[in-house]
Amino acid sequence: MDYSNAVTAELPVAPRPGPASRHRGGPWRELSGALAVGMSVLAVVVVVFQVLAFARDMPGPGALTVLGHIAAAVLAVFVQRYADRHAGWMAVLSVLGVVAVSGAALWLFWWA
Repeated sequence: MDYSNAVTAELPVAPRPGPASRHRGGPWRELSGALAVGMSVLAVVVVVFQVLAFARDMPGPGALTVLGHIAAAVLAVFVQRYADRHAGWMAVLSVLGVVAVSGAALWLFWWA
């Protein structure tokens, strides 16, 4: 057999894992993540209730309430993403921001 026209191909090498992340979540970051997810679920529930109320020709939560829940959920998720990607005081402030946004939304739309 003549192997003079043979072509060799180099097999791909899997990338080596980088160093372990020095950012640790901790219970406060996990709590704020749960709050962000909870605000997202609550926004979906409020939207569903508004759609059901509209379909049955009944008054629902209203446009202000629906838009407020959506805005609070989006803001909480973006602030949580920032907290997950940073460390130090900025992460602490971001966690507090998620708590503040969630608390404000619950206060304004549910208890006030």
